[in-house]
Amino acid sequence: MPADFPIVAEDLAVSLFARDPIVRNPCALTFDSQGRPCVGMGPQYRSPDPDTEPDSVWILKDQDKDGLADARHKFATGFNSIQGLAWKGDWLWIANAPDLTRVRDTDGDDVADEYVRVYTDLGNLEHGLHGLNFGPDGRLYMSKGNSKGLSIIPDRLAPRAFRELWSIEVPLGTPEPQPTIFTAASYQKNYQNPRDDWGVTGGILRCNDDGSNLEIISRGFRNPWDIAFDNRFDWLGTDNDQTMGDKIFTPFFGFHFGWGHPWSYDWKGDDHLPTAPSSGPLFEGSGAGVIHCAIPGYPSNYNNVFFINDWLNREIFIYRSRWDGAWRKPDRLKLEVLAHAGGGRSMPLSKGRSFDPVDIEMGPDGAIWITSWGRQYGAHYENNKLANEGRIYRLWPREYSPSYPSRDTRTVEGLIADLGSHLPAWRTNAQEELIRRGKSIEPSLRAALRKPDLSVALETWLVWTIGRINPEGWFEENTNRKIQSIRVAAFNGRLHPAIRQALSDEEPKVRLAAVIALRELRASGSTAALLNLATRESDRIVYYAAWGALMDLLPENQRKTLLGDRRASIRLAALLGLLEEDALSQKEIEPHTKDKDAAIAALSARRLGGKHQFEHRGRPLAATGQVQPPEPLAIPFSNVRASSGHAYRAATLRRGAAYYTDRPYLLTHVPPELEGVTFLQTACEDADSESGITVSLNLKYPSTVYLIDDARAESMPRWARSQWKPTSLVIKGNDPKRLKVYRAELPSGPLTLGASRDGIKARKGNYIIAVQPQILTPDGKVATVESVLPLLEGANLERGQDLFFSVPGANCASCHQVKGRGNNHAPDLSEIGSRASARVLLESILKPSANIVEGFAAQVISTHSGESYTGVVLEETGKRITIAMLGGKTATIERANILSRESLPISAMPPGFGAIMNRQQLADLTAWLMNLKKPERITDNEENFKFREEGAQLHLELGKTQIATYILAHEQLTRRAFVNMRTPSGIQVTRNFPARRPDDLDPSSRDAERIIHPLMHPGLWMSFGWIDGNDYWRLTSKVQFEKYLERPTSSGREASFSTRDRYLNREGTGTVCLQDTSYRFRR
Repeated sequence: MPADFPIVAEDLAVSLFARDPIVRNPCALTFDSQGRPCVGMGPQYRSPDPDTEPDSVWILKDQDKDGLADARHKFATGFNSIQGLAWKGDWLWIANAPDLTRVRDTDGDDVADEYVRVYTDLGNLEHGLHGLNFGPDGRLYMSKGNSKGLSIIPDRLAPRAFRELWSIEVPLGTPEPQPTIFTAASYQKNYQNPRDDWGVTGGILRCNDDGSNLEIISRGFRNPWDIAFDNRFDWLGTDNDQTMGDKIFTPFFGFHFGWGHPWSYDWKGDDHLPTAPSSGPLFEGSGAGVIHCAIPGYPSNYNNVFFINDWLNREIFIYRSRWDGAWRKPDRLKLEVLAHAGGGRSMPLSKGRSFDPVDIEMGPDGAIWITSWGRQYGAHYENNKLANEGRIYRLWPREYSPSYPSRDTRTVEGLIADLGSHLPAWRTNAQEELIRRGKSIEPSLRAALRKPDLSVALETWLVWTIGRINPEGWFEENTNRKIQSIRVAAFNGRLHPAIRQALSDEEPKVRLAAVIALRELRASGSTAALLNLATRESDRIVYYAAWGALMDLLPENQRKTLLGDRRASIRLAALLGLLEEDALSQKEIEPHTKDKDAAIAALSARRLGGKHQFEHRGRPLAATGQVQPPEPLAIPFSNVRASSGHAYRAATLRRGAAYYTDRPYLLTHVPPELEGVTFLQTACEDADSESGITVSLNLKYPSTVYLIDDARAESMPRWARSQWKPTSLVIKGNDPKRLKVYRAELPSGPLTLGASRDGIKARKGNYIIAVQPQILTPDGKVATVESVLPLLEGANLERGQDLFFSVPGANCASCHQVKGRGNNHAPDLSEIGSRASARVLLESILKPSANIVEGFAAQVISTHSGESYTGVVLEETGKRITIAMLGGKTATIERANILSRESLPISAMPPGFGAIMNRQQLADLTAWLMNLKKPERITDNEENFKFREEGAQLHLELGKTQIATYILAHEQLTRRAFVNMRTPSGIQVTRNFPARRPDDLDPSSRDAERIIHPLMHPGLWMSFGWIDGNDYWRLTSKVQFEKYLERPTSSGREASFSTRDRYLNREGTGTVCLQDTSYRFRR
């Protein structure tokens, strides 16, 4: 395989279909009815002006049949940045924000003659229009980011559904915009500057195949680049450009996924009742193309899965669905990788292998087709010509032979075969032709539906095709047919009596389909049935859909009455809907902060701003032991040695921090000058020492060192009086009440500190020491990339880390995270060394605005009250915006107070680092960042995790070593436990289970043959000991394994599983509680 190809597993084959100059920066990919690849590409991305050459759609050809494209044919041109393509019949739909255009060839010369601008003013290209797909309902689905249009009436106006996403209002009576028809010669795209600001939220929308009946399906997105549906017409997509990582989601009608929520923001949403949850782990990257793979003949590990492109990390994920009721989840926490480039990319440039995946499709030959972007972020010119690279790859399992099937589009049988195809153009066109032929072919469709070897995809499309021909059609022989029949009935506006009955179905996905259908049908006569469902519903997704349906179908006054219902689930459903509509005043919300149901009380308090305090009854919440706080991000001292042997520990000086390592005394006031400074927690036990050295340490940098001592002392200790000087600063706490602050400027190197009561008569607590390092040492010159690069070889990684995390240093962590440390206000840098070269990193540090990561350009918000805020938007709701500003500070701005909001062509990262740091410090910081790399992939299967189930035991093996056994059920050990745990090298670290002699004899027992608690101490037990009078510790009450929430999965360095356990009462007749637990092993 060529060295610049993507890396794939040994059981996969990869070939190149097209490269530059045939393709340059290929973005969107689709296939026409002849199976020919159609590619949208050009110079429009990423910073076009009105005169930039347009993007075009090209048909690629392999004329000599050698598997490599050797010609291209321009089918249509004149577009903005093309980010989505979809064929239906003769029409090719083109997402080119701010426009949605469709074109067709009317004279058979393979050149589009008729252009229809269906919609315009859809926002800019950054968070634009993507994800075009035609479903079995015949409608066009699309994903839209949160950039908004200009709304210049009457010339530029988006349809109402888009304006609703952006909270744009127009004068009453303003007519809805209509499609505009052009010829190829007269077509004109509309232009929007990429810097134009954002609307409130993005969404998933759908319309008829002429653009009519546009409606919102789901909302709450920031930049959902692509969506795709599986064989059962259930969707999956990715939403990117968020500081917490990209999100995988499954949209359903009426769902809100958090961004721009009316009142309560949560990005992931899994444990956040006001919004729909995510469908997988967040990942730091740039999610792009998504496709479902269901190819007959593919091996099971690559079949019936989604493939997800990550452009930034230059890899393709395999997403295997695992349904937890109606909630789609992945089968593992860390998604498996299908193909990768051996490292990610920086925004401005990629190096190494030519693999920067954007779009992905299943080709007519059954192979996986991937468009690969060029090296540069946007259009790159040499000698006034577009010079970007570009690739299109094909991937397939080696045991599969890609081939183009023979097709017959004239007979019903041939059309039915196409109907079950994975190629969108074939199945969509076949369906329309079958519908055109009408009821006369319905018996043939029903006969096909009765065949025993029917694929799930064909089953789904047959039910929909029959239902679009005959609205009376209804099938419920299995779960899929029942779900599709419910959806078809809603599509046809038909309230079939079985829909209400389906609310009681044992399958959560059937109940979900029924709830959504009733909501779409505006079935207000079904509210009693929906309330009955909400009373008993335990499924997270179905309950979310149920309260949303009630919000639409039940009048506001009736839902307000339900706030007093005796059933907590009904009160909660009513509250969630009323809060989303902002239908409750503060006075109406306040009583519910005291609701007996914890969820209702918490939501009410949150809506009121958290001002209400939870009234706790029972044992006091006072701490009985000290919780060790996390270490400061950077510690400016090392080699701490306490003469007493007591624990001394670095901590951060702030209100609520403990003074000492051995007492629970807390600081209650810290002066702003010292807030956030690293200090040394000492031991109060050493407070009475009167002579000698109490502690020694090493200052890593010249520092301002603060001696903070109990104000009850008449002066400083004798040893400190010559160096430390008094200040006016005072720190307060609960014991001692006041602490005086003394200051000394000290060089780097060893520092010894004497006894607390050296020369002091008063009784007092021990002192503490705070250290503010002087890390930055500018040399008066402005560094350049070329002046720093030669210094990398001698760089000090520890100094680079301190520069990154220290507030007095470069303070990068005020915005960036590394491995969970720091703020997530800017791109995560945990694996930046795998994506960027030293040169690119230095260019980003010295000239941060040269290449701005999409979604992280600075925005300036001005308010009616006269304030101005500049930074990166972190959160948006219908009520307020949270913005991260310089230094890591955040501000929350009420929407009603916003006067103007504008995106700036600059990064939120400040310039000037080339002046405040000297060249060696820049080299230290860069070298440390370069050292942050993605872990190498395991190739030695002998060292992989692997699960093995044996009866009621789950064994975990690492290579040839069995490192743990999880007990799912045991006659005597009636709570969960890991037993017989070993290190990777095989050293046993827990006792034997079952216990055996002489290994597990108790050496302290008078009975030489006694094994103490052989069942109560089995190994590592995972359970509560005592709940509501039930004793699980002594095994008199049982904990019963109920099911896996996530099946045991393993991949290389990681293994995981999740369980649900049921705590039974002593008699075993009732449930005390449920416990959901996730286990994760990493090496």
